[in-house]
Amino acid sequence: MKNNITKRAAFLFALLTLFGCSDYLESDTKSAWKEENFYATKQQANIALAGIYSQLSNDQVYGNSFNILIEGGTDETYTSDGGPTWDEAKYNFNSSSVAIKNVWLNFYSCIHLINQFEKNLKPSVYSTVEEYNSVLAKAYFMRAFCYFNLANWFGPVPLRLTPVTSQKDNILAASPVAEVYKQVEKDFLFAAEHLVHANSSKYLPGEPNKMAAHGLLARLYLKMGGYQPYLSPNESNCYLENNQQYFQKAQEQCEIVINDGWHQLNPSYRTHFLTYLQDRYDLKESLYEISFGNFYDTGINVSGRLGNINGVRFAGAVGDAIPRGFCKINASQVLYNKYPTEDLRRNWNIAGFANNFTTSTSSYSMTYFFDDPLNQYYAPGKFRRWEPKNIDELILASRLTNGEYVILNNTQNSATDPNFTSINFPILRYSDILLMHAEACIGGINGSEAANGKAIASFNKVRLRAGLDEYTGSLAHKDFFDEIVDERLRELCFEGLRKQDLIRWNLLGKKLIENNAAIKANNRYSDSNVFHQTYLAAGKNFDKTKHLLLPYPIQETQLNTALIPR
Repeated sequence: MKNNITKRAAFLFALLTLFGCSDYLESDTKSAWKEENFYATKQQANIALAGIYSQLSNDQVYGNSFNILIEGGTDETYTSDGGPTWDEAKYNFNSSSVAIKNVWLNFYSCIHLINQFEKNLKPSVYSTVEEYNSVLAKAYFMRAFCYFNLANWFGPVPLRLTPVTSQKDNILAASPVAEVYKQVEKDFLFAAEHLVHANSSKYLPGEPNKMAAHGLLARLYLKMGGYQPYLSPNESNCYLENNQQYFQKAQEQCEIVINDGWHQLNPSYRTHFLTYLQDRYDLKESLYEISFGNFYDTGINVSGRLGNINGVRFAGAVGDAIPRGFCKINASQVLYNKYPTEDLRRNWNIAGFANNFTTSTSSYSMTYFFDDPLNQYYAPGKFRRWEPKNIDELILASRLTNGEYVILNNTQNSATDPNFTSINFPILRYSDILLMHAEACIGGINGSEAANGKAIASFNKVRLRAGLDEYTGSLAHKDFFDEIVDERLRELCFEGLRKQDLIRWNLLGKKLIENNAAIKANNRYSDSNVFHQTYLAAGKNFDKTKHLLLPYPIQETQLNTALIPR
């Protein structure tokens, strides 16, 4: 499988997590078992790192709940499922949400293991100080990543930098977000200094690397320069002091990656995304990704549901060996509208086809409906497990009985698993570096700079790879910023970035209104169609005073009495 990190430690990581702290909120802390003896060799340190990485490689975080369910409800995607399972994507949640609780617990469990790693890692195990620092930098990278996500989604959060060893350690007030971001910055800076480059012979694909740290610093700075909803009821006060300074810092970090020259766009958007599906790393474009392996048969919970829960519809009889996809989240009407027909990303990011089993005839019916965005099976295509063998034949016929198909996620144990896949999830791609750079150059939504040569050059690299002409529109600040907003949608859709983009731009509510208007403008829209009404739910339920941050889980506020519920 693609997850080299998890493979090398499968058995020993199972042993580690058996005694480790998967839910450190328990009063009887289990993670301190002989911890002073565990990090005595390089192999043990590597096992511990595998345990750290794997905290995010499950369907409670980057395999479903965090990056699909909780990320749902934007102008990019909405759910067609009217049941309570998908309430988080419809802004119908509170502090009792199991999905939100699990996201909180997994990030903090990862942080706990990192703090334990930092405390017990022995410099004497390594030949040089730099070798020791390079290993420590991997853990710091992950701690920065966890706290960055926690602060983005929850606002002020407890900043724990030492292991939890007793019940009393659970009592800790939330730190101001600026303080959390400063720790994130510190950890990423250390990582950027000491991690190896992805082009190094010492680099293991799937692990943190130097340029990924620089790129995520740029993402951090863009967030610090943007809207901070927890600061004040008055929108004009919802920005950090001297916030424009962070756009200059973001530009600098992007230019470190750009000027390094090693990372590049894959000439083919499709080919790049096939690497996530087929157990291959495209290190030139993918700076960092969450690795998965389909190890459920061995009892290790490191699989996700990418391409399954958010996949192209493929429903069949029980027991059929097929690449099942449930299409529980839909590509939006707005996304369809934003793509010009010549954009090469359009037919990859949106599937527009499905395969359903008909019991009465015991046959499969493959259908094509690309130009019907309100179809209940209008799926994201980016992580497709399968596709028609001859799409032109399907387009011509619109419906094929037992049509031939190709399994793209064709890895052992994953190709036809009914629920779980080995598909990796991109965290940072080079195209994001280029688009962040273009945005940083103009100072974000509240800047005043017109697009300069650097901004246009980065922007055009993304457009040209998509088969579009170079940008010739207005260079005025607002006009160019609006183009960036749309380009990030077209390029980065379904990669878990859109909601936080819209929040830092203070545009989430506006875009949800536009999304519902686009749905209703479709001439196939019906007030009596249950799916159409479910598409509208996110926009109808969204309340800016409540939904720009997630609530602290009730289980956490009951245990940590210093954390005030909201």
